[in-house]
Amino acid sequence: MRRLQILVLSIALGGCGGDGDDGREVANETQTLGEGVQLSYTLPAATYRAEITSSNNGVVVSWVGGSGAGCAASVETKTYTSTCTLSLQGQVVIQNPTTFGLGGSEVVTVRLVRQ
Repeated sequence: MRRLQILVLSIALGGCGGDGDDGREVANETQTLGEGVQLSYTLPAATYRAEITSSNNGVVVSWVGGSGAGCAASVETKTYTSTCTLSLQGQVVIQNPTTFGLGGSEVVTVRLVRQ
């Protein structure tokens, strides 16, 4: 009986995935980017939702190989949320732009989910 209760509880909790991404999460990490440094993720063709935050002055986010309004490059921003469709393999690039050696590092949190 105890094993059955544990099994039922495991199945029930296994279905509680928070936002329901069903394992489609490509990245969920925090990294520090120095001035002028960029971070990129190579992605197979699909539609992706990006949620990116930065700690200081902001980052620039751009998509390589994307189509649609959600794939346009951002201006320097501290909070970025967008959905982009890649028809072929592409990339999302997050860059801490240079300020002629006067800019600071950015602590960047990146979450990418395949839709």
